[in-house]
Amino acid sequence: MNIINPKKNIDSVISLIKNAKKRVVIVSPFNDLLGWNELKAAINSANEHLEVSYYVREGEGRNGIDGINATVYEVPLLHAKMFFSESEGIISSGNLTNHPDINWFCYLNDEEYKDIVGFFERYIKPGAKQL
Repeated sequence: MNIINPKKNIDSVISLIKNAKKRVVIVSPFNDLLGWNELKAAINSANEHLEVSYYVREGEGRNGIDGINATVYEVPLLHAKMFFSESEGIISSGNLTNHPDINWFCYLNDEEYKDIVGFFERYIKPGAKQL
C-alpha cells in the first residue's frame, strides 16, 4: 500500500479513471462534487466507453453527484470508500466531498487490489439497489 500525498488525492482518482479500459467502480457513501469539474468530466468521459458504477449510501440518492453520467446504486449502511478499475485500486478514509478535510488515499498493490475487489463483490455489490 502506498499513501498518496493529500494534495494529489483527487488527481490520483482522476488518473485511475482515465487509465481504465473496461470499468470504473466508485464507492463513496457521501458526495459533494461541486467545484471538482475535472473529476466530473473524467467520470462522464469514461462512461462513453466504459462501464461506470457509482455506489452511495442508502438515502443519499444522487445528492452531490448531479451531472454525473454513471449507473448509481444505493447500499444500506455503506461507509467504505474505494475506487477501482479492472487493474488498479485506491482505498480512502474520505468521501468524495470537496471539503478541506485531511484524508488518506492509498494505491493498492496487486494482492491488496484482489482483496478489495473481493470485499466489494462479497459485501457491497449484493446489497446494492440501482437508482
